[in-house]
Amino acid sequence: MTASLRRSAKLLFIVLLTCAACRQGQVTPADIQLELTASDRRVGETTLLVSVTDKDGKAIAQPGKLSVRGDMNHAGMIPVFAESDQATEGLFSLPFEWMMGGSWIVEASLTLPNGEVASQTFNFEILREADEDEHSNMDHGGMDQAEGEASAVYMRISNRGASDRVIVSAASAAAERIEFHRTIVEADIARMEALDALVIPAGETLLLQPGGAHIMLSGLAEDLRPDGSFSLQLKCDAGEVYELDISIANMLMDELDDAVEYGDLVFSNRWARPAKAGGMAHGDMPMNEDSAARKP
Repeated sequence: MTASLRRSAKLLFIVLLTCAACRQGQVTPADIQLELTASDRRVGETTLLVSVTDKDGKAIAQPGKLSVRGDMNHAGMIPVFAESDQATEGLFSLPFEWMMGGSWIVEASLTLPNGEVASQTFNFEILREADEDEHSNMDHGGMDQAEGEASAVYMRISNRGASDRVIVSAASAAAERIEFHRTIVEADIARMEALDALVIPAGETLLLQPGGAHIMLSGLAEDLRPDGSFSLQLKCDAGEVYELDISIANMLMDELDDAVEYGDLVFSNRWARPAKAGGMAHGDMPMNEDSAARKP
């Protein structure tokens, strides 16, 4: 072997050793431990502190980018998001807001420098500041939360006719009870209010969406799983019944090509949030941050 070839082989060996060392030093999702605490567990503004450590409990100085999503067990609420790419000695500090008292599920997702993602979920019970009863700011219309989670149906209903249309009831084999609700925010506190009917004025569009009016499903017959669907029947005051297929999705991000016409009414963007038919009651979630790791 010539001197030139020996030098090339030596350089290649050094490069391979360096790459192997780099791979050994990379942190993977299996190495990540996340801990999340909140500065306040009452309705209103709070600060979420998320610490990132390795499997030995040592802080990771530059862990990557953190995103947080908070969802209420009550499906009518819009999710709350926060994110940060700035950590001090493995600790993220994120401003957040509890919009309503009750049970929250907070998911923390850390995108590592290599692009892999580590996720973990945390449960919180949030109380009103002026009141120790966590349900006092919620009107569930008699809903029994011990029956499992609730879901909510959203859609867009357009009325092309010359007179108002009124939807007075809903039914589905997927749920024992179906009610019309809307979210109301007063003095920075959100609550649910039951509606007797859904009114679609002539020439206008009614938007059912998270954080607004929605169709609440409770007493689910079976789990509503993402990418699934179920049938929903809406009845108007004139006696007509509208049969609709509802897609199940975590969050609708794009327009759906699902428009259905019944006379003057057009129903589109029809979807519902996933939910479990049985499980933890709305008021029975633990008061600590017990978490369940979820590795992608």
